[in-house]
Amino acid sequence: DNLVNVIQSPYVFGLKAFLAPLPPAAGYAAVTPQQLRFAATVCGPRNKPILVHSELMTEQEVKEQTEEAFDAVSHMVEQPQSTTTATIYAAHIHSRPTEWEQRAVQVVCDLANDCAMHIVHLSDSGCLPMIAERKRDATARLTVETCPHYLLFDSASIAADATNDDNENHNDNVVDTRFKCFPPIRDETNRNELWQNGMETNLIDMLASDHSPCESDMRLRDSGDLQRAWGGLSGLQYQLPASWHAATELASQTQKTDEQLLSDMTRWWSTAPSELIPGLAQRKGQIEKGFQADVVWWDIDSIAAPNSYSKEHHRWKGDTCYADRRLRGRVLGTWLGGQRVYNGLTDTHTNPVGRLLSTERGAV
Repeated sequence: DNLVNVIQSPYVFGLKAFLAPLPPAAGYAAVTPQQLRFAATVCGPRNKPILVHSELMTEQEVKEQTEEAFDAVSHMVEQPQSTTTATIYAAHIHSRPTEWEQRAVQVVCDLANDCAMHIVHLSDSGCLPMIAERKRDATARLTVETCPHYLLFDSASIAADATNDDNENHNDNVVDTRFKCFPPIRDETNRNELWQNGMETNLIDMLASDHSPCESDMRLRDSGDLQRAWGGLSGLQYQLPASWHAATELASQTQKTDEQLLSDMTRWWSTAPSELIPGLAQRKGQIEKGFQADVVWWDIDSIAAPNSYSKEHHRWKGDTCYADRRLRGRVLGTWLGGQRVYNGLTDTHTNPVGRLLSTERGAV
């Protein structure tokens, strides 16, 4: 009864659920597949989508897998010459096997006839065949997102960045904890398959940030303790150049033009997300008369590290892996509802003008 009351609120557009166990500090708990199925029977008839963090495992599996992965690295510390950022980051990947993603994605796919189901931040390209099979059923309501960091980075490039750090005090055996996220950033083959078999085929519907900022000391950057560091990338303001840079780099294999990629970017970041929420596509996601004028002006050819022309507009600064990386694209201005809220030429923003979204007609 409480769930029914919650989702009937005009300010509730859907539900977010985690199939993966969460730490106590999260403030909420994961759901079981059975609980997710019950939620689907409640939300489906009321046209409320469910967005799912798609990793499925028990707390005991997490404990055992993490211990196994990082114990191997801890033994190497006794032989420093054998411990590299590559082996440390490989332990993080090993601690979150692709099987866990595939289990969860199957659960979500199985519910797509009962409710509109959305897979958030897909990392494993091995999930794409089961997603493709489910989407062939015209009655299935299934959408999928991945994130810029899964298309821009791979495990080898993370290790190489750490090794090539120009900081004279840098320790080659300390991995950059800013790249830790769940599911993890996987290898180059996986990255290319996400692009070729997911983004290029429109099997993956959209991009999303999955940003997870935290207080600086929670990153444990000095010690490089990847096992205990906070998981999740920060840097919401850099998502447009991050995804544009990744897209132009990966699309060079297929010789797509910038014009074609811009059309793709519009779909990934605007049109498809607005269609995820019932009723929102009638006022957002397009530049048309009668739509809310949410517009970004940007230079697609600028190539620079974002911290060379902008500061971080967040209370916790210095923990994003995007700011010091040369990226293609620079935001020059942002308008919300027709009002300019950010000037990229001067790197200044106005007071917030947004209001709570509502499912009620006319509310913004």
